[in-house]
Amino acid sequence: MEITATAVEATDTDLAGTRYVMIDEGAEIGYLFAHTSGLILNVEVDEDRQGEGVARALYEHADDTQEGLYHIPSWGRTPEGEGFAQAMGGDVMDDERAAAIVGMDLSIYETD
Repeated sequence: MEITATAVEATDTDLAGTRYVMIDEGAEIGYLFAHTSGLILNVEVDEDRQGEGVARALYEHADDTQEGLYHIPSWGRTPEGEGFAQAMGGDVMDDERAAAIVGMDLSIYETD
């Protein structure tokens, strides 16, 4: 297995970052996409390859390469993303910075 990294330019709909891909026998079996700030935006592993350490290997490689990754705060995680963040450990980006990157309006969560 090998991991490749491809820079992704920002578009009107997508953020700039790096897409780390795990390749096994010529086929993509998983990827991790991290914003240029190190914020993890997405992690996907083929269903039949889950539990083999693919996501962990991608995380560790990207963390070393980017000199640090950040999980999105809990308000931006899916249930699977929550499990991933808990399993990997590591730093969580602060609310304001993460919200600015993903275009989230945190005021909808504020209560008086």
